[in-house]
Amino acid sequence: MAVTVAILSVVLLGIGAFTIDFGMSYADTRQLQTSADAAALAAANYLKTQTGTCPTLVADASVINAARDKAEYIRTRNRPGSSVESMQVTCVDGNKSLQVRYVSGGSTPSFLGGIFGKSSPYTSSRPATALVEVARTGIGVRPYAICASQIPSNALQSGVVFKMQLPASGNTTCPDAGSSGNWWTVDCPEAGSNGTDALADKTVNGCTLPITIVPDQVPAPPAPARTPLELKNYLEGYCTVRGPSCLSANPGNLSSEPLANAWQTLVDAQKKIVLPVFCGGPPTGACSSSAVVNAGGNNAIYPVQSLIGVQVCGYHWSNSKNGQAVTGDCAAYNTVPFNAGDGTNQDKYLLLRAVPITISEGDSLPGICAIGDPTCDFGLKQVFLTE
Repeated sequence: MAVTVAILSVVLLGIGAFTIDFGMSYADTRQLQTSADAAALAAANYLKTQTGTCPTLVADASVINAARDKAEYIRTRNRPGSSVESMQVTCVDGNKSLQVRYVSGGSTPSFLGGIFGKSSPYTSSRPATALVEVARTGIGVRPYAICASQIPSNALQSGVVFKMQLPASGNTTCPDAGSSGNWWTVDCPEAGSNGTDALADKTVNGCTLPITIVPDQVPAPPAPARTPLELKNYLEGYCTVRGPSCLSANPGNLSSEPLANAWQTLVDAQKKIVLPVFCGGPPTGACSSSAVVNAGGNNAIYPVQSLIGVQVCGYHWSNSKNGQAVTGDCAAYNTVPFNAGDGTNQDKYLLLRAVPITISEGDSLPGICAIGDPTCDFGLKQVFLTE
């Protein structure tokens, strides 16, 4: 009996030892996975702030090394003693996605297993994959459609302040968007119609429901790409009724006190916001002329071709209602320079800077625009884990 008890005691002790070691190894492996996830996201979040096409970014050693430094720092913070086994940055899905694959490695000491011959540490590695894509959905988008033809082709790369000339007296320099009362203000998806006070609130705080770009603008291979005229017709044909991708016009009074105060709030904060973009022809817009379902007044519909991230630097609604930021990045990048006091009571314009913005919510669907494509990548990115 004593021998049996002794044997069972040894067996139970061995099982207990390996159970303890396994539990510690399991917990450590989970921590290792967390470090890999965090590292992949850190690298991706750095890369999404860089301008250029995906192949250009991948080929730039200084950019990749900086992304690796971000990943290493976060990895060691999440799992001290771990190591990087590999980090690869590649372009996938026809350059619509920038992929970061990161593998963390680590070991857990064998505390009790050594009693039974397991003296070496338990080693493991954990992979993680993150993607950077041009965002298809914007959260908190401000209800003002802007014309792609007035966005400089190098706006995101240079970061300089540019003027977005809005309609004056219902007319505009943007092709085919000049119906009377067509001011480029739009209704949020959640609103039947924005009154002046509601529009002012949405100017400061953004729309509650998301705004999305019109899907399938680029046909799936092997179908050929649409010509500018075909794209214009496709966008107009898609937006026969209003919706999250088809924004109804709101012919509000830009010079009203609530709207002027709302824009002054954005200027004072040099706020970074998201705006919907409709096609506006060369040099930047992909359409031959603006794709606006143009019935005039609040019957007009703006198909959302893209989304842009901007910093608000100034506005001019009239001689008495205008404002401009004269410090910070808005001043440093105002190279022309623009003065929001210039113009008449009929002139309506915004002073903006294109800036990279990452949306807080998105989707994991395939990308809709090649990274760095000046006709559709206006700096709004989404980053997410796929592994």
